[in-house]
Amino acid sequence: MTLQGKRVLITGASGDLGRAMAHRFFDLGADLALQYRTGSAAVEPLVLAGKEAGREVFTVAADLTLPDGAERLADAVGSRWEHLDGLVNNAGGARPQAFDAIAPDEWEQSLRLNLTAPFRLIQLFLPALRARSGAVLNISSVAALTGGAFGPAYAAGKAGLIGLTRSAARDLGRHGVRVNALAPGPVDSAMTSSLPAEALDSIIGTTALRRLVDPREIADTAAFLLASGTAVTGQTLVVDAGRHFV
Repeated sequence: MTLQGKRVLITGASGDLGRAMAHRFFDLGADLALQYRTGSAAVEPLVLAGKEAGREVFTVAADLTLPDGAERLADAVGSRWEHLDGLVNNAGGARPQAFDAIAPDEWEQSLRLNLTAPFRLIQLFLPALRARSGAVLNISSVAALTGGAFGPAYAAGKAGLIGLTRSAARDLGRHGVRVNALAPGPVDSAMTSSLPAEALDSIIGTTALRRLVDPREIADTAAFLLASGTAVTGQTLVVDAGRHFV
C-alpha cells in the first residue's frame, strides 16, 4: 500500500483523527495540505514530521463554519497545487445538547461544518481530482446510524454526509473519481473525553470489544480507501469496535 508522491488535503488536521491520518499518510509517501481552524500548535509538529520524511507539507487556516470558508481553503490550496489526488473531509465537531435546546443558528452552523463544507469542497476540487482520477474520503460517524450522545444536529449532518457520499460516487465515477465514507466511533479523542464519565462508560459498554477505537485504526482504514481500494466507491466503512452492526 502506497501513497508515494500523492497530494492529499486533510481538513480538520489539528484534531486527533486528522493528526493520526497525517502521520500515516506521511509514512506511505504522501504530500499533504493540512487545514485547521484553530490550534496551529497542533499542526506545527505535523509540518516538522512531514519535512523530516522528505514530503511536501503546508498548512491553511480556514474556518469552514463560515459561508465562504470552503472557497478560501480551495483558493489557498489551488495556489500551490494544480491537481489533487485525495480529499479527506475530516473537519467536524459537535456540542452535546438536548433536542429542545438547539437554537436555529447552532443547527445551521453544525450542518455547515459537517455537511455543507464537504459538499462545497468536493465541488471546488473536482477539476483537480478529475485530472488525477482522485479519491474523496468523507469522515462521517457511527452517530449517523445510531443517533447518540453528541446530539441531533451532529447526527443529522453526519447522516447527510453518507447520502452525499453515495450520490457523489454515482455521479463522479464516470470521471474516475471515487468517493467513500468512514463512520468511526467511539474514538479515543478529545471529543469523547469531553463527555461525562457516566456517558462515556455507557458508550463503551455498547461496543462488542468494550473499548474505544484508536485514531490510528481509523488512519489505517483511511489509507486503504485512498491507496488500495481502487474498486471501492460509494461505501461507508464502520470502524467502531462493534458498536453498530449493519
